[in-house]
Amino acid sequence: IVAGGGLLVLLVDAFVKTLKKDHLSYLTLFVLLGSIVVQIVSQGTDSILLNGMMIASDFTRFFNFLFCGIGVMTVIFATGLYDREGKYRPEFYPLILFAVLGMMILAAANDLLTLFLGLETMSMAVYVLVGGVRGNVRSAEAGFKYLILGGFSSAILLMGMALIYGFAGGTGFEDIALAMRSKNPDVLIVSLGMALMLASFGFKVALVPFHMWTPDVYDGAPAYVTGFMATAVKAAGFAILVRFAMLMQPQLAFAWYTVLAALAVLTMTGGNLVALVQNNIKRMLAWSSIAHAGYLMLGVVTLISPAAGGSEMMMRSREIGESAGSAVLFYLVGYSLMNLAAFGIVNVLTGSKGKDADDINTYAGLSRTRPVSAAILAVAMLSLAGIPPMVGFMAKFYLFSAVVRAGLIPLAIIGVINSLISVYYYLRIIVVMYMKEPEEDSYRGTELVSVVTAGVLALLILFLGVMPDSFHRAAEVVFRQVQF
Repeated sequence: IVAGGGLLVLLVDAFVKTLKKDHLSYLTLFVLLGSIVVQIVSQGTDSILLNGMMIASDFTRFFNFLFCGIGVMTVIFATGLYDREGKYRPEFYPLILFAVLGMMILAAANDLLTLFLGLETMSMAVYVLVGGVRGNVRSAEAGFKYLILGGFSSAILLMGMALIYGFAGGTGFEDIALAMRSKNPDVLIVSLGMALMLASFGFKVALVPFHMWTPDVYDGAPAYVTGFMATAVKAAGFAILVRFAMLMQPQLAFAWYTVLAALAVLTMTGGNLVALVQNNIKRMLAWSSIAHAGYLMLGVVTLISPAAGGSEMMMRSREIGESAGSAVLFYLVGYSLMNLAAFGIVNVLTGSKGKDADDINTYAGLSRTRPVSAAILAVAMLSLAGIPPMVGFMAKFYLFSAVVRAGLIPLAIIGVINSLISVYYYLRIIVVMYMKEPEEDSYRGTELVSVVTAGVLALLILFLGVMPDSFHRAAEVVFRQVQF
């Protein structure tokens, strides 16, 4: 549906000359909502596609639902901005659909070839989305940086895949898992291949030290594209990273546990410390997204944490793994809601009075000039900080609980400390909005549909924060399907 819809949008734009500028947005929304309906209807059925190269399961459908939902929100935010600016960018709509298509392939990948196909389909579309604002130098610069660094990332990934293929004699995940469970696996080749693949995945989800593209690209891209990248692209990266971590079990768990734990600590700490000194809200949210990638890595580390021998201990390790996996899935949903709401409001304010809504100080007195927008942004910031009763608090609670259950107390403590550090720069925005007087050039732009959409996201943030149990249990059921 998404692939055919993307082609249909291209053809309609090319051959139907009587279109109004919002018709393509309606068609794109229809395609994405149709895909969501199919995901719901087909729930509970598993399919092996393309001779085992792809798997359609509830795990896949979970991420497909998330990708399409983020796509819907992004289209609404972008169309609202086009209406106000008077600019029509028809190429945006098929690019969003093709980016979502790549993410869906990535989430369903059960083979190195489909993994690469999905990753590049997603990446190519996002490169153009980032740099596709014609006449905008910052957008062009961001797109160029992302393209160049992404090209190196893809080359590193292919080299890693080549080594793994040489080791396993096949590209299927089952072939790799079987080869790793052999009596005498070539640990050197496997470790080097996995390290190169991990570096590429780290680039996609913005782990330190593979993160340096993130602030510049997030800052240069339009706010609606930045929100899409911060949520959908990161979710797609962690979808395949979870599968990648499960492939390591149990042969490489002992070797990779220390590496991934160090990456998690560096990413959390680096992201939060640099975010403290940012005056640009998009750059601050970029460093914030890096820090949240570190929190999510705690869940991945818990998945592969080494367990002692004995059937009872192995059973407990499996329970902890399921707890960590479901916490990661829940965190991704909560994180997506928080960031979409935040970037949705930033997007509404972008372009007002001829300048971008980037400087945090220009949000002074927003509670007086735009009280609804200020309230939505405040809910998003409080949730990102992990303040109850927002979904951000419950997401961190489930995640840190899984880390503690695995006996990784030092990592949990570091995570909590980093979460406390982050409270400063999130609350700083709220202080500016509610405790400072409005400036003469404060933002007063209006875009009702986008504000209402962001308001719905804010309500979901509150709802999942107050009543998270049923969704968390559903995430546990979904995660149990991730096995080789």
